[in-house]
Amino acid sequence: MNGYQMFSIHNLAKIAFCGSIFVTVTGYTLNYFIDKRIRKTLTYRNVLEILYNHKKTIEHLGQPIKEGKLKADPNNEYNDIKKFTLYMKGIKTAGKLNCEYQVDESGTKIKKVEIEFNDVPDKIFVIHEIE
Repeated sequence: MNGYQMFSIHNLAKIAFCGSIFVTVTGYTLNYFIDKRIRKTLTYRNVLEILYNHKKTIEHLGQPIKEGKLKADPNNEYNDIKKFTLYMKGIKTAGKLNCEYQVDESGTKIKKVEIEFNDVPDKIFVIHEIE
């Protein structure tokens, strides 16, 4: 014997299956906790306040509005502006709310809030913008 043990294909398949389940569950769990953490922030609440105070957007989406998946964009090394996207669905249509904000010593400043509606392709409507 050369000191190495050969694994059967059946055992290797079980190990690969368990590994894939572990990676999948870990990914979904991590995404859930990141979403939960972002939704608790004051910046997120301020963005929703800006959205709900914009009457034309609310009329176009249709009440009640359901907040869907939240996608945080990765940080850009060269730019201090952070971004996240919130998928929303109303009675009339659905859309994607994009937010750009900047964090500095004095606090968080919301730079831009814009929405893309699914029924109006290739158009982005700016709700709030600060230069």
